[in-house]
Amino acid sequence: MKSIPMKKVKSLLPLGCSVLAACLHSNVSANGYQFLHQSAEGLGSAYSANGTAINDISSMFSNPASIIRSDGTRFSGSFTLDLPRSEMDQASATSPYSDGTVDVTGTPEEPTQFIDTAYGAASYFTHQLNPDLVLGLAINAPYAYESNYPTTAVSRYTATKTELRALNLSPTFAYRVNEKLAIGGALNFQYYQAVLGTQVATIVSDPTVSTDLDSEMKGNDLGYGYSLGFEYQATDNTRLGVSYRSKIEHEFDGDIEFSGTDANLATLGSLVPTLTGFSGGASFDVATPSMLQIGLLHKFDEKFELYANGNYSGWRAFKDTHIIYDNGLPDTIVDNNWNDSWFVAVGFGYQLNDKVKLRTGVAYDWTPTPASVVSPRAPNNDRYYAAVGASYELSPQTKIDFGYQYIKFNEVTIALEGGNNIPRGTLDSKVNLYANVFITQLNHKFNF
Repeated sequence: MKSIPMKKVKSLLPLGCSVLAACLHSNVSANGYQFLHQSAEGLGSAYSANGTAINDISSMFSNPASIIRSDGTRFSGSFTLDLPRSEMDQASATSPYSDGTVDVTGTPEEPTQFIDTAYGAASYFTHQLNPDLVLGLAINAPYAYESNYPTTAVSRYTATKTELRALNLSPTFAYRVNEKLAIGGALNFQYYQAVLGTQVATIVSDPTVSTDLDSEMKGNDLGYGYSLGFEYQATDNTRLGVSYRSKIEHEFDGDIEFSGTDANLATLGSLVPTLTGFSGGASFDVATPSMLQIGLLHKFDEKFELYANGNYSGWRAFKDTHIIYDNGLPDTIVDNNWNDSWFVAVGFGYQLNDKVKLRTGVAYDWTPTPASVVSPRAPNNDRYYAAVGASYELSPQTKIDFGYQYIKFNEVTIALEGGNNIPRGTLDSKVNLYANVFITQLNHKFNF
């Protein structure tokens, strides 16, 4: 079997092994994996109620000023089940460093269910200090994602494992300026943990699973940002909400490790003479986008109301990823050049009786990911949302909410070739994705 040319290995192998790290940001906050399911009223309206129309304290996730409408001391807790369905079709790939001339074989030929079930939970607390000031605290997981492609599939040199977990803590306040206007703000502390895996080929002419190495990167970071918002009660029946969430800078301090047979590790060591060990530190910076959101509520009468929401995400902040290693691997720079994107939603609420309120909504979400950089680790495309939900008042102090949402992606095309993809080989495929999401939420006002 033909060995990898030394010159190419020294310049390209580190990129092939670590380019997976450049996908971290796209997974953490892409429109597909941004875990917006933080409120049952929001989810059940396809997020059209976000911004100003949510009637419980989970509203602070989308607009901190909204909790001014919550008197006394309150608690809200929710649980979310996200059931994605995924299928890769027409997949083909070529060997790393082969300039697209050596095909890669693998099984299964068409992986399915590589995006795993996700679970989410959120807790909110508020206390009214006086009629014009409410304090709050949000504890939630705004990002949760896991995928596992077979380590034997043709896509193995691009992505295998992705595990992302995030915990967000947001102390919040809302202040009533006058009868019509309320303002609010929050600090957002977000702790991220990530595990990213891929396979590394040590043979160009005929790469097989037996000659591969496992590559895994782990990283974590605590970042912080802020949210600002206001609500304006224009008339008795119409309310406008505007909020802004700042981007959050993350400086990931992680580790990269290669594992496999002694023979394959020895091959790696001989091909990369600067390598000082099969594990080492890896650091890189990324930024989650800023988000500007506008929400509208209009009540036609005592029973029927309209929701509308628009969200503009500043994805232009995500340009490149510069990865630095401490075990002799040369730095990696990966260009991304994402675009800013819009999300729009409209929905309705209907008060069926004294205890039951129904809601529904639809939404459309434009992907920020340029077609040339779509990867199996972040298979993004435009998507549609359709949702229904209901609230049931158990007592004057307690309300329970339910929501269901269906998300359908436009067919995703992956066409990775040239540029930064040379050291990991080409990959072409179609990906079909949809998801069923369920949420339940308990809201309670304490009597002290």
